[in-house]
Amino acid sequence: MVLLAAFTLLIYFPGLGGGFVFDDFSNILQQPGVAMHEFSWDSIRNAALSMNYRPIALASFGLNHLATGFDPYYFKAVNLVIHIINTLLLFTVIRLLLSYLLGEEIAEGKKSTLMAAAVSLAWALHPVNLTNVLYIVQRMNSLSALFVLAGMLSYIKGRTSLDATPLKGWLLMAASIFIFLPLAWYSKENGALLPLFLFIVELTIFRFSCFESRQRKGLYLFHTLFVLLPSLLALIYILQHAGMFQAGYDNRHFNMMERLLTESRVMWLYIRMILLPIPSAFGLFHDDIAVSISLTEPASTIPALVGLIGLFTIAVISIKRAPILAFGLLFFFAGHLMESTFIALELAFEHRNYLPSIGLLLPLFYYLGYGGEPSKYTRMRIALMVIIILLFAMQTHLRAQTWSNNVLLYLTNVQFHPNSPRANYEAGKIFGQLLERGQGNPQVNYQQAIKYFERTTALRNNTTSGLFGSILASIDSGYAIKPEWIDELAHRLANQPLEQVNLLWLDKLTECVSKGKCHKEDLQLPRLLTAAIGYENVTNKNKSILYAILAKYAYKVEKNSEMVIKMASKAVSIMPSNLNHQLSLVKYLIWSGDLIEAKKALEATARTDINGQHTAEIARLKKALEMKLKR
Repeated sequence: MVLLAAFTLLIYFPGLGGGFVFDDFSNILQQPGVAMHEFSWDSIRNAALSMNYRPIALASFGLNHLATGFDPYYFKAVNLVIHIINTLLLFTVIRLLLSYLLGEEIAEGKKSTLMAAAVSLAWALHPVNLTNVLYIVQRMNSLSALFVLAGMLSYIKGRTSLDATPLKGWLLMAASIFIFLPLAWYSKENGALLPLFLFIVELTIFRFSCFESRQRKGLYLFHTLFVLLPSLLALIYILQHAGMFQAGYDNRHFNMMERLLTESRVMWLYIRMILLPIPSAFGLFHDDIAVSISLTEPASTIPALVGLIGLFTIAVISIKRAPILAFGLLFFFAGHLMESTFIALELAFEHRNYLPSIGLLLPLFYYLGYGGEPSKYTRMRIALMVIIILLFAMQTHLRAQTWSNNVLLYLTNVQFHPNSPRANYEAGKIFGQLLERGQGNPQVNYQQAIKYFERTTALRNNTTSGLFGSILASIDSGYAIKPEWIDELAHRLANQPLEQVNLLWLDKLTECVSKGKCHKEDLQLPRLLTAAIGYENVTNKNKSILYAILAKYAYKVEKNSEMVIKMASKAVSIMPSNLNHQLSLVKYLIWSGDLIEAKKALEATARTDINGQHTAEIARLKKALEMKLKR
C-alpha cells in the first residue's frame, strides 16, 4: 500500500504546478463564502452553503483556502491525497472481493492481494482519471468516490461477517447507507449510486448466499428498502416531473432524445479511452462530438446502441459463469447511470469515468493475470500486466507535465481537439491574457487571439464566448471593435441560450465603460443586455442577473436614478431569494435619496438572511443609511 501511494505521488507530482482552469473559477474563486479567513463553525457553514449543492466538497475548498489561500498547488495536492486514499480503499475492496471469490484466507491470499494491487495501481495511474486530480473542482467527484468506496468497504466487511457475527455484519452494512451514502451525496449527487453498487456486489459476488435463511431474508429486505423502492420512487418522480427535466435542455444545443442517442457513442469513446488510451483521445473539453440527430445520423449511432445492448446482455448472462466480468460491466453501466443518460448535462467529460473505469480495469486484469492453475504462460501474463501499467503511468506522467502549465495545457488541448469551440476559446484566451499583461509581441498575440476566437464563433452558432473574446482582446490591444461583432453578438444573445460566462463578461464590460477604458458607443451594452433579456427561454435566474447588470450600468455610467431603481427592482422581483439583488437595491435607494424605502428593504433583507451570510454587508448598509438619515 505504501508503494501504491508513493508511485502515484511520483507520477502526478509535475501536475501540481498548474493553475485553476474552466469551472474552477465559477465554483471556487468566484464563490465569496469559500474564502475562509478563520476556523469557526460560521465560516465552515458559509463555505459549505456558498452554493446550493455539494456542501462537503465546498467546505473542503474553504478549509483549503484557510490553510494556504487560493494557491492552486495546495488545492491540487489535497486532490492527490484524496486520490491516493481512494486507491488504497479500492485495493482493500478488490482484495476482499477476490479473497471471497477465490476462497482464500485474507491473511494468506497472495493471488487476491497481487491482483488487487495490480488493478488499483492501474486505476490510480490511468490517464482517464487525471482530471479528477489536477482539475481542482473535480474534488467534488473524487471526494464523492471516496465515500462510495468507503461505503462499499463497510458493506463488504459487514457482508463477510454476517454469518459469524450477525450484529457486527448488519451494523457495518447499515453504516454504508446511513453514514457513507449522505457523505457521498453531499459531495456530489452521483454518490446516490452507492446502493446500486452494493446491489451489484451482492448480485454478482455474494449472490445472497448465507448459512441461515433468516440472514438471506434480511438481505432481500435490505436491497428492497435501499435499492428497489428508491429506484421506483425515483422513476415515479422523473415521470411526474418530466417537464422539469425537459426544461434543462432549453440551454443546450441538443434535445433529450439527441442526448440519449449521442451518449451511446460517447460510452464507446469512454471504453476506448479506458482500454485503448491514446494521447489524442484525452482533453479537458470534448465538445467537438457530433450530436446524433437520428438513429442513422451519424451512421455509427445504431452500431453503438446495439453494441451497448450486447454488452449489457453479456453482463446479465455472465452473473453465474463469469462473476468478475458481470460485476465489471454492470458497475461500468451503473456508474454512468446519472451523467450519461437523460439529464441535460454536457455530452462528455473524462472525470465521469473515475469510478466506472474500475468496472473495465478489474475484468481486464483479472482474466489476464488469473488463469487458474500455474502454467507456462504465467510469466508472460504478469509481464503484460506490468507493461500495461507502465504505459498508463507514462501517459499520465506526460499529461501531468502538460497540466503543469496552463498555456501548454490549452494549446495542447486545441491541437488534439481543433474542432472544439471551448478548446479554441481557451487558446484564444491565453493570447488575450498575454495582451492584457503586456507580454510578448502585441500584434502577434492579438492576431493569434482573434484567430482562435473567430474559429470559436464559426464552429458553433450558439456560442458567444468567441465574440466576447474578440471584443476584450481588441480593448486590451487598442484595436477597434468591429461593428459586425456587436451585431452578431446581439443576434446570438437574443436567439440562443445564455452561456453563464457571458454574464461575467457583460459585467466586466460594464466596469470597463464605467472606468473610461471603453467607449460606450462601441459596446452598446444596453442593446446587448436587452437582447439577452428578450431571449424567449431565458431563465429567471439569468434574467434577474441581466437586470442587475443593467441597473449597475445605469448607476455607474448613465447616473440615471430612475432607471437604476427600475432595473434593480425588476431583478429583485424576478429572484427575490437572491439577497445580493436585494442588497444592491438598498444601496441604490440610499444613493437616490429614497431613505424610507431603503430602510424597509434593508429590514426585509436582514430578516431573510437566516444563515447570516450577508451580515457584514447588511451592517455596512445600515451604517450608511443611518448617516444619511442624520443629515
